Amino acid sequence: MSHKKFNLLFIILLLFSICIRSYSAYGNNDREALVEKYSGQKAEVRGIISDEPLVKDFTKTFTVRVEKINDVPENVSLRVQADRYLDFKYGQRILLKGKLSAPFNFKSNGDRTFDYINFLLKDGIYFEMKKPTIEIVNEGRGNLISKILFKIKQRFLGNIKKVLGEPHAALAGGLVVGEKSALGKELIDDFRMAGLIHIVVLSGYNITIVADSIRRILAFLPRTAGIILGGLGIVCFGILVGGGATVVRSCIMAVIALSGELLRRDYNVGKALFVAAALMLIQNPLILLYDPSFQLSFLATLGLILLSSRIEKRLGFITEKFGIRGLVASTLATQIFVSPYILYMMGQLSIIGIVVNILVLPIIPVTMLFVTLTGLFGFVSTIISEIAGWISHILLSYELMMVRFFAHVPFASIDLPKFSFWIVIGFYASYFVALTKFPSTFSQFKFWKKSST
Repeated sequence: MSHKKFNLLFIILLLFSICIRSYSAYGNNDREALVEKYSGQKAEVRGIISDEPLVKDFTKTFTVRVEKINDVPENVSLRVQADRYLDFKYGQRILLKGKLSAPFNFKSNGDRTFDYINFLLKDGIYFEMKKPTIEIVNEGRGNLISKILFKIKQRFLGNIKKVLGEPHAALAGGLVVGEKSALGKELIDDFRMAGLIHIVVLSGYNITIVADSIRRILAFLPRTAGIILGGLGIVCFGILVGGGATVVRSCIMAVIALSGELLRRDYNVGKALFVAAALMLIQNPLILLYDPSFQLSFLATLGLILLSSRIEKRLGFITEKFGIRGLVASTLATQIFVSPYILYMMGQLSIIGIVVNILVLPIIPVTMLFVTLTGLFGFVSTIISEIAGWISHILLSYELMMVRFFAHVPFASIDLPKFSFWIVIGFYASYFVALTKFPSTFSQFKFWKKSST
């Protein structure tokens, strides 16, 4: 076995070892005992809001890190659903009075079952409480940096909304800071049907644009200072947008890239992907099994690494202008790798997603730039903000038009009945076998080497 393949297999085995060993620590918890003790009962819960509240059509949802249930200390978390117009913020200590309920799994497309219980359990959430009586006890809890960044984020979104209006402001917020709550279910479904949902949930694509922008902005600084400040900027951005699995993975990879540059070593995206995944799994191994965001993000990035360049070499008939050939190759590579798992989970796959991505993705970086300028100028002058907002509005209108049109094209997506997970395993196993016959495919996974510069 070659040294390169051995390194790859060693990393994979290490990841699984970490998961298995750590999973036992998570699995041997007292969830069942606590659920039996409190579920279905009215209770008084004291705790601290531990994330930024998510606003939906008529509700506001947030997580509470529980301190006491009925004056008994408990180390669990609770998901709360409150009225949309109630004002709650990250870091508030609150007192809730209502009925505790245990989450339950539910059916989705094609009689598929979504494991909602373990989806919440990965974040330590044991209970839900809907429309309780809520009293704010005091302020000032939570991480100070997170509080500052969340406050800046809300003012930034307010500036955008003042200039752009809806639904343009909602799409703008999704592109730049991952804020998709104001889009509404119908428009989110359209993005999903058109194969563009990844641009409004702050995917690795968006993070890459942000990281590159930070790097360019700091280019005037001395090399070491620019790299260090760039890394801090990426970390702060990850906190600002909520730190979901895709965001964390992309931020870690970006920081690894900057670290490689600081040490004057070549950046290897394959190794960075596995290092990022390992760090995330050490922190919380349950995301491997129960976090679709992590799973799909990892598969999409792996597809880019293994297939994108190989596909691009075979697309000589497509022009390279405006990066169209690379865009088509990247879209095909990610679709090939994520499609089996998406079909297994949701039973729905966008047929026209490749076409829509080619038409929309080239202008996303420009859109993000002008949306950012619109929000930042709003801190200084509404008039200046409106100038950038005018360009932002044109770009966002085009993107919304494309999504709405293609989402309603007949046969825009296909639906499949539920099928066995072994089919998915068989697909990826056959893919791995096929790829191992071409050693050059795995050249991306070699360890860093000293830069020739």
